[in-house]
Amino acid sequence: MIVDDYTRYTWVFFLYDKSDVYELFKSFVKRVQNEFQITIKKIRSDNGSEFKNIRIEELCDDLGIGHQFSPTYTPQSSGVVERKNRTLNDMARSMLSEYNISHLFWSEAINTACYCNRLYSHGKLGKTPYEPLNGRKPHIAYFSVFGCKCYILKKGTRLSKFEKKCDEGFLLGYIPP
Repeated sequence: MIVDDYTRYTWVFFLYDKSDVYELFKSFVKRVQNEFQITIKKIRSDNGSEFKNIRIEELCDDLGIGHQFSPTYTPQSSGVVERKNRTLNDMARSMLSEYNISHLFWSEAINTACYCNRLYSHGKLGKTPYEPLNGRKPHIAYFSVFGCKCYILKKGTRLSKFEKKCDEGFLLGYIPP
């Protein structure tokens, strides 16, 4: 989902069913408006039935959000979104392939690719996509590579003097912001 065409900041949501779109969109709008103190003026979506229904339209009307639909069977009219989707898919495919990870973890790879997007510089702004929205540079001190070995500290358990204090793991992604 693209928040703003200018900043190119991206969030990805995974749905179990298309009927979940309404609740997800409603919470997304509240979160964006509260977290960034902005008002969403308009959204653009394809002609999918998950977006083209009475509940979404009523919500948009109540919140004063204009809802535009792209023409049917013309993915090129959603160029930015289609390129973003392709980029995230390509990055995820590369990460899964690089570390021989099962395709069952595709959503974690997509989330990590999306998380990494905050580090790339935006050509026109000379800033990362994270900066215009948050007013500061992203904190990347703890940024690790997808698929690397990691250690998970055992907290809250009593360990004997010579027991291992952590378990070995495999980094598959980050907690969404």
